[in-house]
Amino acid sequence: MWQCEVKDVLAQQDLLAALGEKPKAMSKPEWEKLNLWACSSIRLCLAKTQKYFVMRETLASVLWQKLEDKYMTKSAENRLHLKKKLYRFQYKEGTKMIRHLDAFNKLIADLLNLDEDIKDEDKALILLNSLPDSYEHFVTTIMHGKETVKFEDVSNALMNYEMRHRDKNHDSTSEALFVRGRSSERRSSSSRKKSVST
Repeated sequence: MWQCEVKDVLAQQDLLAALGEKPKAMSKPEWEKLNLWACSSIRLCLAKTQKYFVMRETLASVLWQKLEDKYMTKSAENRLHLKKKLYRFQYKEGTKMIRHLDAFNKLIADLLNLDEDIKDEDKALILLNSLPDSYEHFVTTIMHGKETVKFEDVSNALMNYEMRHRDKNHDSTSEALFVRGRSSERRSSSSRKKSVST
């Protein structure tokens, strides 16, 4: 995940070339300056504890390789660890759906960085499997009559489902408060009438 984010920053600043070899048309001072900027931008994306061992690195490609060696070791153990996290991934009641989807997408991105490709339908099914029993009707509805499901369709449907339920709960709360207020007014009015009659 960090690779995509850092590369986005470098791309915005037109510094991606620093991760490769020096272009023949570029002078040595220009190349050194480009690398200085790129190294600085990469380090700014890192937490303090992550940047110490690359603080003095002046070549962006070397800095990048050191980060990959430290944080993205493509071992069977890492793949197993991430796959366990993915298949055991569960929605926590009360969590906003956008946060649930972000956490899910981060797991997928981490696996992609380890050269693990996951089919779109598998992503959709794993996401549906992460939902609690309270979403059983939602899952049944979205799967009904379909031979395949798309991850984008499932994630969009989940966001819309949460939005509808949030609006419904808000309307129910407002109605309950309105009814409670009217009841209080009637009791107050009744009490005043009794006071006047006595």
